[in-house]
Amino acid sequence: MYKSIICYFFAFSAFVMAADSKDPAAELQSAINASLEVVYGAGSEAKSDPDKQQAVRGVLESHYDLTILIRRAMGRNWELLKESEQEEVIDLIKQLVVKAYVKNLNGSVRPKVSYGKTIQISENRIEIPSTIVADGTTYYVTYRLGLLPSGWEIYDIVAENISVVSNYRQQLDDHFQRGTGAELIKKLKNILKNEEFDNEIKI
Repeated sequence: MYKSIICYFFAFSAFVMAADSKDPAAELQSAINASLEVVYGAGSEAKSDPDKQQAVRGVLESHYDLTILIRRAMGRNWELLKESEQEEVIDLIKQLVVKAYVKNLNGSVRPKVSYGKTIQISENRIEIPSTIVADGTTYYVTYRLGLLPSGWEIYDIVAENISVVSNYRQQLDDHFQRGTGAELIKKLKNILKNEEFDNEIKI
């Protein structure tokens, strides 16, 4: 069950960076624990998937700006969207991330997560490596953070040596060679309608 896409969604759900955070690694660990608690914590069995999705999204949106990562993944294609399309794309991707995260983790043994030493890339950039053990399989995820006026924010995630931003930017570049913003929105809506997710979600 835990394919590479799970690394992405697990990682995607975890980047909670408070604006006044003095220790971004501690904040990251706290965020991961909070999101996992929604899925695996006391009383989680009685919650429906939509309830879990809403709760997870609430946790995430109360702590960080997901738009930063989505905008980086969009790259120059962002300007090809109308303003109303930009807002809808952001919302649809958030829904997709949360739904996939909850559906792929729900009913499984809670993953074990450990963290490596924070790597200082520059004064305003760090990397936090982590190891995820799920269903007997080990995955490696590195969080890339930048210091912005709002605090430490995730600007990329490298899951199993694959950059989330680069991966989805390439897909979006391919889409916009012939496709439009309206067609992208239609694709995202169709993906959300599916109850089962492929190992690799293609835009």
